[in-house]
Amino acid sequence: MVSSAALPEAARPAAFVVVEGEPGAGRSALLADFAGRAGREHVVLSARCTRLRRPVPLGPLLEAVIAFGGNWNPVSAKLSPLTGALRPSLPELAGILPSWNGETPTRHQIFRALRELLTLHDRTLLVLDDVHEADEETQDFLRFLAGGMSPRLTVVVSSVSRLPHSGATARVVLSPWGIDEIAALTGSREVAKHIRERTGGVAGAVMAMLKTGDDLPTAWCDALTARMEGTEGAPIAEAAAVLGGPACAAALAAVSGVAATEQAITAALAAGLLLDHGRGRYVSRSPLVSDALYEAISGPRRCVLHTRAADFLAAATEPAADRVAHHFRQAGALDDWVRWTSDAVDRAADDGRPDETMRLLEAALEDPELPRAACEVFAVRLSRELALGLAHERTVRLLRRTIRDCPLTRSARGEIRINLGRVLVNQTGQVDAGRDEIELAAADLAHRPALLARGLATLALPHVGAVPVEQNLRWLDQAEQVSKRVQDVEVLLAVSANRVSSRMQVADPGAWDAIGTLPRAPQSAEVRWQLSRTYINLADAAAWNGHYPVARAYLATAKRLISDENQPYLEALATGTELRVDVETGAWSEVDGQARRLVEQVGATSSLAAEPLLVLGWHDFGQGRRAPALRNFDAACALAAGSAPIQASAFAGRVAVHLAGKDLAVACRLADQGIASVRRKNNWVWAAELVPLAIRVLLAQERTADATALLAEYRHGVDDRDAPLAHAAALFAEGLLAHAAADLATAAGLLSRASRAYRELPRPSAAANADELAGECFAALGDHQRARAALTAAESGYRALAAAADAQRCRRTLVRYDPTTPRRGRRGYGSELSPREIEVVELAAQSLTNREIAARLFLSARTVEVHLGRALHKLGLPSRTMLSQELLRKHLSTRPMTA
Repeated sequence: MVSSAALPEAARPAAFVVVEGEPGAGRSALLADFAGRAGREHVVLSARCTRLRRPVPLGPLLEAVIAFGGNWNPVSAKLSPLTGALRPSLPELAGILPSWNGETPTRHQIFRALRELLTLHDRTLLVLDDVHEADEETQDFLRFLAGGMSPRLTVVVSSVSRLPHSGATARVVLSPWGIDEIAALTGSREVAKHIRERTGGVAGAVMAMLKTGDDLPTAWCDALTARMEGTEGAPIAEAAAVLGGPACAAALAAVSGVAATEQAITAALAAGLLLDHGRGRYVSRSPLVSDALYEAISGPRRCVLHTRAADFLAAATEPAADRVAHHFRQAGALDDWVRWTSDAVDRAADDGRPDETMRLLEAALEDPELPRAACEVFAVRLSRELALGLAHERTVRLLRRTIRDCPLTRSARGEIRINLGRVLVNQTGQVDAGRDEIELAAADLAHRPALLARGLATLALPHVGAVPVEQNLRWLDQAEQVSKRVQDVEVLLAVSANRVSSRMQVADPGAWDAIGTLPRAPQSAEVRWQLSRTYINLADAAAWNGHYPVARAYLATAKRLISDENQPYLEALATGTELRVDVETGAWSEVDGQARRLVEQVGATSSLAAEPLLVLGWHDFGQGRRAPALRNFDAACALAAGSAPIQASAFAGRVAVHLAGKDLAVACRLADQGIASVRRKNNWVWAAELVPLAIRVLLAQERTADATALLAEYRHGVDDRDAPLAHAAALFAEGLLAHAAADLATAAGLLSRASRAYRELPRPSAAANADELAGECFAALGDHQRARAALTAAESGYRALAAAADAQRCRRTLVRYDPTTPRRGRRGYGSELSPREIEVVELAAQSLTNREIAARLFLSARTVEVHLGRALHKLGLPSRTMLSQELLRKHLSTRPMTA
């Protein structure tokens, strides 16, 4: 923002100051402000220059002199005879100016006479606004003044561009306002950013938006259109507004119809209507200017301009089909719009831009004037793209509305329902709604068995929904029955591949032979997509069963199949499974960041976010961060309605968090809910994480009989399954029951076997847990050698996972059972406060929060919480509310000195 304080040079005698800035930059306001301030010490003559069709020579200067009127009387006696040369031009001052000899004064005489008049007073300020609009005589006279400025005269002029004369003593350039300057007026940086983007920072436009609060202030827009009316650059500016982006001179000429394009562009630039975008391209000065000009164009002319734009763009060697379609739509040429939109959709799909493909289709379907035939074609196409890409709720709503409101053929309606059902099942977790869509589609697709088979196959995978596995397999039987009438290789593969995946999901030992029948090197992109999906499903099932190396191999195969294609849905599935394999096998170094990025990519409300949220939950829990772990487990559980194994694992995580927090009542309720969902699904291999935790909860509540019954039910469900993780979990659970029965020798043996089984998978966190419990059993039996070996293995396992709290717990157990074990880390302080604990409680006694203490001491809030808890325990205080500086001084003054 610039005030008149920016014109210090203008206060000096003989100064010639030029203020430059585009229209609306605040030149006029600046000059008026300066003239008002200078009026106390100067005689001020001011005028605005205006472009006229028939210019009046020296018109602005003469107007300024006339406006001074009777104020010339006191100094009229000083006028020399030369000033009489002005009498023909200033009849209003005939009573003041000397007589003239009757000859026509020369140009030089008029310039000299006018200069004498302007320097008659001791201190005169001449202010001329918009001198770029002045007639040639006025501009020449200013050059004449600048060539020999009088110490009695100061000149301040404004212009949109640099004046050609070189006599200026100073130049002030009014630049557009930045975000910081606008924020000083709005009080909000976010609002300021929007206004800056909308106006380009032009002061007048900014103030208009601030005054009205509108994105398109009416008075400002009217003033803009009035200012440009009849100007040479107006048609070019309109063309730029219609084109809506950077355009070359040829495009502006074609759309505007202006022949003298270069001259018109120059005029539009000078008028502040265009910006030079560089490399021969021009664009509207700002979105606000563009919108104002566009709104002012009459409807018929707007159609003409859009038609010209469409024709020009369509004639390009490689036309931008979406832009051509846009201009035909704005011109009302619906057939051309539909044709070019179809072309744009095809190009986006061919280029591997699924998001753009869906955006174009959605925009067309939301247009109320879309012809019926095109509506059907576009809706079917959108449903196909949706099934292959990442689903968004708005797209689902749009397709549902199209089914409801658009008169579709049965075939089209059935296909849209099938694809919509697949998305609801696979991506949004709305299994029941997806099943309803697929079942409704069946009535419309009796003549299209390929589509019907594809829909039924979607429901066939055992992990889908809360129905028993047997129901999923019945749907698979139906899909196979329908597929007997199908010749489509992709559909046949989809159905047969789902049979293979189903067998792997229930850990059928015969699944391995069936996998060998899958195609090896498919040529078709559609078949590659199906095969990649199948290997992702197999990897997912193999990981839940505990076949981690196999899962990684299947993921590598899936990625190879889609390596050259943009398949966001498959890529998200594969990444989620890979992250889960990483967190389960102890490869924790990057899972946190990668999981968060995947959640952001798919959307926090998508069912595809359930798996990365589950990963974050187990990672946080392993690091001792129980609160964020619980938040992530809760979120994963809520999103996993369409995936029984993810939901079972999320229940296990929630139970683990509450069990660690000694909240047995909540842990028991969640364990019961999780076991009920597994029991309803009837696939116990997915309960390998949940069952041992549920048994722990039951034993903690002394419900041994219930725990025994649960283990028996679990054993019955997994004994004949090829699921090494489930078998390791069964050993661990048996060890827990033996420990509860005080059969420590049996418990130690079972837990040791469980540890070896977990380690072979590998499942290092579970192995360390089993080693820890086995070590405690051995220690209680007096077998210190085996106890030390097991506890040392557990500690090493925890440390490898950076689970510091678990590792320290094992070390303390080792020290308790074997005093010869060396302590790790710094020396202990016993019942006395450590130096760090003293720092923390001193700040806590000043009523600082944990976060504030953490900032002071450069610690994490979690570390402050640990130090504070230990300190309160040593001080014998139940909570921090009992802390006071006086109590702390008493404690510290009585503690013994340490060496």
